Amino acid sequence: MSTADSTLLQQAIAGLRLNDIVLYESHFFHGEPFPEAEELAAVQQHKRGVSYRVTALGSEETAGKRLQVVVALGERVVDDASKDEPTIYFGVEAEYMVIYELVADVSDEALHAFSNLNAVHNVWPFWRQHVFDLIGKARLPPLQIPLFSGGADD
Repeated sequence: MSTADSTLLQQAIAGLRLNDIVLYESHFFHGEPFPEAEELAAVQQHKRGVSYRVTALGSEETAGKRLQVVVALGERVVDDASKDEPTIYFGVEAEYMVIYELVADVSDEALHAFSNLNAVHNVWPFWRQHVFDLIGKARLPPLQIPLFSGGADD
């Protein structure tokens, strides 16, 4: 991480306080029947997206602001990732709304850097547990959700 990125993150960290993490939307899907293990040639694919907005909090007399970050994550198992339309065996997608109170002024550039790293980091343990629970209840082979390292490929 560059010094500039680190400075932006520190600015945001100093100006934000975590209020809540909410499972906003979730989708579990089966595609084609999952083949027997000895026949399986499958690939796990990852999805990650982040969007954010600053909203007013309270009335004008007690005006405050909050940062709402939507973290969209997904995992799916397909037969061949190189195909334009691979056979999809199963998958899980979820969106989490992470709500922070702005306790100091934070630049948009710092909010952007923070949302793409820290908000995803805050959601990651909830995401891992959500996937493990759903896949276990569906009696499907476990998906590998790596430890969060900050990269877009997590």
